[in-house]
Amino acid sequence: MKTTLRLRSFGAGPAAALPARRGSVLIVALLLAAIIGVALVSYLKLTTSSLQQAQRTFLGTGAMNLAEVGLEEAIYAFNSVDNTSLATAWAGWTLNDAVSPKTAARNFTGFTPGQNSTGLVKVYVEAYDGVGTAPVVVSKSIVTPDTGPVITRVIKVTLRKRGLFSNGLVARNNITWSGHPLADSWNSDPDNDPSTAAVDYSTSVRTANVVVGSLTGDIGLSGGEIYGYAKTGSTGTITGGTVHGLGTTADDPTRRTNDFNATFPPVTTPSPTTVNTIASTLGTGDLPLTLPRTGDAANAADGKFYYRLPGISTNGNSTKILTIAANVVLLPTAGSGSTAVSIGGNASIAINSGATLLVYTQANLSIGGNGVANSNPQPISFQVYGTNSSVGGQSIDISGNGRLQALVYAPNATLSLNGGGTNGDVMGAAVGNTITMNGGTAFHYDDSLGNFTTGNPYGISNWRELTTDAERATYAAAFATF
Repeated sequence: MKTTLRLRSFGAGPAAALPARRGSVLIVALLLAAIIGVALVSYLKLTTSSLQQAQRTFLGTGAMNLAEVGLEEAIYAFNSVDNTSLATAWAGWTLNDAVSPKTAARNFTGFTPGQNSTGLVKVYVEAYDGVGTAPVVVSKSIVTPDTGPVITRVIKVTLRKRGLFSNGLVARNNITWSGHPLADSWNSDPDNDPSTAAVDYSTSVRTANVVVGSLTGDIGLSGGEIYGYAKTGSTGTITGGTVHGLGTTADDPTRRTNDFNATFPPVTTPSPTTVNTIASTLGTGDLPLTLPRTGDAANAADGKFYYRLPGISTNGNSTKILTIAANVVLLPTAGSGSTAVSIGGNASIAINSGATLLVYTQANLSIGGNGVANSNPQPISFQVYGTNSSVGGQSIDISGNGRLQALVYAPNATLSLNGGGTNGDVMGAAVGNTITMNGGTAFHYDDSLGNFTTGNPYGISNWRELTTDAERATYAAAFATF
């Protein structure tokens, strides 16, 4: 019997590979765990970064709100002056009257914008008394988070009193210049005291505060020049010309903006208890004439002499003068579409020193010839109010080589200013539906008109956030003092 011996190998086969396989799985698991760990760390860092960014964005919005709070505090002080003294309105502020313009400064503390942060607002004001130049307010907010660098926002605004004549040359619709007109400004009453001598316009007292503004239309400046600002509404365009400040003729794009806003309240014709009547139109044959005449009565309520008459129409020589010798108000009865005042040839209206002339009419006006000779350096002494309620239903033309010092408020009228030569100056303020300026017309806005209508608070004429180091550096020294 033959026996066969078979030997089994214990070192080969599936059982021997099992530990190796287990090691591979472990390595893969460790790699996956490492990858997941790295991903989690990256995710946590991303989440933390996003959270920090969201926090800073939130605090940045809060910082902007705090800067706005500073502006509101300053504007509130400005608007309190009409009801109280200057010192009371600015109580709590640090005032510096030794500089020009006079300045005010104040810190507002105790703010908690959220997320364990604190806030501080520093406000610096130039021309806090409203004298000499348009007031400027710069508000700087500083928010300190619990971690990370501080957040700052700086806002600068220029203020202007709201009133019928608080801007300069204003149209409801388009403003069109042809040729090379000029617009600038000066202040006829820099100390805001009507009892002191007024300052006549000259380039030596020129300022750059005039606003040429269109609410819903466009502004075409052709070859004209503005020492001040050109503003339209949000959809308007500004083309041609140059717009700049003092000391330069280079165009400044920051003075061309689309943030203009204005209201055009209707004008009500006065209804005095005492009115003097002139039966027929004052023509060439009725002149020269002086108002008030002997025997004319003043209105008891305000001391003015009111005249109801069809109108004025003269085209005579230089002796044909209507002289205004007191505070006179003309109420022409000429209807819409007709002409209430027409002056041509060498005829004129002369307003004596200390006298005033106000005209209220819904009809057209055409002032040419020698125009209106106003012996008063302040344009407030001659005022024209267009009462026509139909847009485009009235025209007011001021032309010739004469110098006109006047305020024209006719928000529905087609207004044309056509000067020429070296004396084609219009001084004061003008408001119309559309405005055209031609030839060598020079328009000089009187800054003092911002104080003309009492009870109208200051409003913002220019708002800008200062975002660059260069812009903020302008006020760094001022902020460092308080």
